[in-house]
Amino acid sequence: MSALPHMEDRNAPASRAADILGFVGLALAVLGLADVPLLYRLVCLFGAAIFLPLSFHRQSEWPGWVRWVLSMTVNAFLAYVAWSAMRLR
Repeated sequence: MSALPHMEDRNAPASRAADILGFVGLALAVLGLADVPLLYRLVCLFGAAIFLPLSFHRQSEWPGWVRWVLSMTVNAFLAYVAWSAMRLR
C-alpha cells in the first residue's frame, strides 16, 4: 500500500543496533558509578564514553545537532565522574 511501512522496516535494524549500544553504554556508566576498584571503574566509564556517543550518532531520526549535544554532554559528565573518582582515590 504505502512505502512508509517498508521504510520503517529498513531503518529498524539500525535503530535496534543503536538501542543496544545505548543499553550497553548505560550499563557501563552505572558500573562506573558503583563502588568497585578504581581500575574497573575507569574502564567502565571509558567504555560508556565510547558506546553512548555511538548510540546517539546512529539515531538517524534525530537532528544532527541533538546528537552532537548529547554526545558532548555525556562525555563531559563521564569525564567529570572519572576525574572525581581519581581525585577521591
